[in-house]
Amino acid sequence: MDMFTPGYFCDAVEKGYIRPYYQPIYRSVTGRIIGAEALARWFDADGRMISPAEFIPQLESSGLIYELDMEILRQTCAFYQELEKRGTPVHTFSVNLSRLDFKHHDIFDRVASILARYDVPHESIKLEITESLMLEDIDHFRLIFDQFHKAGFTIWIDDFGSGYSSLNVLQNYSFDLMKFDMLFLRNFTARGRKMLSSLINMAKSLGIHTLAEGVETKEQQEFLLSAGCEALQGFLFSKPLPMGEMIDLIDREGNEKPADKSYWNQIGYLNLLSPDPLEDAVQKDEDRNYEQFPGRGNAIALLECRRNRADYVYVSSSYLDRVHELGYRDIDELEEVFNNHRSDQYLMMKKLTTDAIEKGTVQTVEYINNDVYYRVFAKCLARDGEKAMLAMRLSTFESDREAKTASEMLDYGNTLFSTYKLVVTMYPESDISKRLYTSLNIPPYDHEGVTNMERLEQFCRNEVDPIDQERYLRFMNFADMAERVDADPNHYLQSLFRMRWAGEDSRWHTARITRIPSSGERIYLLTVQGIKGKWTKWLDSASPDKLE
Repeated sequence: MDMFTPGYFCDAVEKGYIRPYYQPIYRSVTGRIIGAEALARWFDADGRMISPAEFIPQLESSGLIYELDMEILRQTCAFYQELEKRGTPVHTFSVNLSRLDFKHHDIFDRVASILARYDVPHESIKLEITESLMLEDIDHFRLIFDQFHKAGFTIWIDDFGSGYSSLNVLQNYSFDLMKFDMLFLRNFTARGRKMLSSLINMAKSLGIHTLAEGVETKEQQEFLLSAGCEALQGFLFSKPLPMGEMIDLIDREGNEKPADKSYWNQIGYLNLLSPDPLEDAVQKDEDRNYEQFPGRGNAIALLECRRNRADYVYVSSSYLDRVHELGYRDIDELEEVFNNHRSDQYLMMKKLTTDAIEKGTVQTVEYINNDVYYRVFAKCLARDGEKAMLAMRLSTFESDREAKTASEMLDYGNTLFSTYKLVVTMYPESDISKRLYTSLNIPPYDHEGVTNMERLEQFCRNEVDPIDQERYLRFMNFADMAERVDADPNHYLQSLFRMRWAGEDSRWHTARITRIPSSGERIYLLTVQGIKGKWTKWLDSASPDKLE
């Protein structure tokens, strides 16, 4: 056709008839815009859009496809520069390169010079290529592929699975992202979902990020999220938009800040389909163990921890099932318990998450709630300043064997508590104390509306022998408790006192204040345990200074 001649093409570029439309890409977990694909659009003099199916083959036949791709890249870089000037958090753009582009030996220099002209970082432009172009002149393609990678470009493989050499391509080239076209699963059957799940699983096992385009239904969106696909694109979210409408969309919905990309990219390596996602998380391919791990399915969640709060950002259906087994209505109720500084489970979760963040390895805790015994596993996936994302795995006991174990653990837990006379958690900064356990017939001292000092003085008057009351108040002094605990190499304080529970005869007890690991408010555990036998005789004869 005459309109696709070099002269007509150049005229169309000059008059602005050829320009990119941008289809936004969303992160599946957060729903935030993380980038956009630049798609070539051609309009005639009357403003009618010419179908890409019409002009792309014609430009390939005439050899002009290279110039089209470079022009779309140029205009995309100009758009990037405009966003930066207006103060919009700049995200990334992907551009398509034709297989014919790689026949031009200057392709790397041409692409790099366009980016340099608009001061666009290499990592902000993603190069989308199809696997078919890798079958032609393999040595030449590998040379250019490596050149782009070494220069900091990110390379995506487009329409993965549509060709017949996909596995060979993955074996020979290190791609950064694998892109799936949902048209590949046009009918979205159970068989098709299994195929796509397998492809996502394979990509994650190789350390390759994943994106699905052509997403049109909520069913597809929910499936892709549950399968661990990191990014989504399609008419369900937005059609391709001209530059002005793309700016309006960003202003209206916001987008992911550039500083957050590394954080979320690390999280994206979590393979929800792995038999043991936490053990496999964030490992390089050469370090990965491909043996099967025993596991309880995919009861997986993502928990974002900040200084004084933890929030779920993703919960699998299996994880939610386990939450229901524990007696909670929904994840919001469990989240509220975990963030309630007065709850027992806050202490348990705080230590678990703190250890996972600080140690970087999988941490485990076992607990009992509503007579259900369960285990929680936590692994830190990424950390950025004061926030960290943890992968959580939850398992409850269901089989007869596990039920027996649960019963035993409940008995053991009760036995352990029974060795103490009193167990109390203390939050000096919040002026809160909570009694966890007592084997004594003593009144509660942890009423709301009463200060820690008032609780302490009342407890001391009623339960501590007058001989030791002054010394006990010094031991329990909240004003310098943190300083004294920090000065102790074991981070706990311990001393001996005579107690006279509920008016009984005075007997010797050991009291210990232990700091509970916490990245936020300081938390202490007070345990009081009785002393028997020959030690009591020695204590009766000991001078007061030896008891300090």
